[in-house]
Amino acid sequence: MSHSLVDRDALDELTAVIGAEKLVGLLDRFVVSLTTAFEGPDRANDDYGREAHTLVSMSGMLGCAELSRACRGLEESAKAGDDLTGSLIDLRTLRDRTIAALRDLRAQTRLSA
Repeated sequence: MSHSLVDRDALDELTAVIGAEKLVGLLDRFVVSLTTAFEGPDRANDDYGREAHTLVSMSGMLGCAELSRACRGLEESAKAGDDLTGSLIDLRTLRDRTIAALRDLRAQTRLSA
C-alpha cells in the first residue's frame, strides 16, 4: 500500500491536545509494547485476542489505522476460534513495518522526550 502506516494528521491533532512531550512518551511506550506483541510459542488464541484488543484503540489513537484494523481482525478471529497462524504472520510483518514508520517519523521530526 502506498499510504503511510502512520497518519501524521492524527498525531498532530493529538499533539494539540496533550502536547509534544506527552505524545513522545506515548509513542515510545507504544513502540516498546509493539516490539514484543504477538510473540511467544504455544500461546492460546485468547492470549493473542486480549493482546490485540489492547492494541486496537492505542494504535487507532496514535494514527496507525491499518494496524488497528489488523488487530481488530485478529481479535475477532481469536474469539471465533479460528486458526491464527496466517493472521499472526501478517500482523507481525505489519507490526514491524509500523514500528519502523514510527521510528522514521520520530527521527524526521526530531521529537525528543
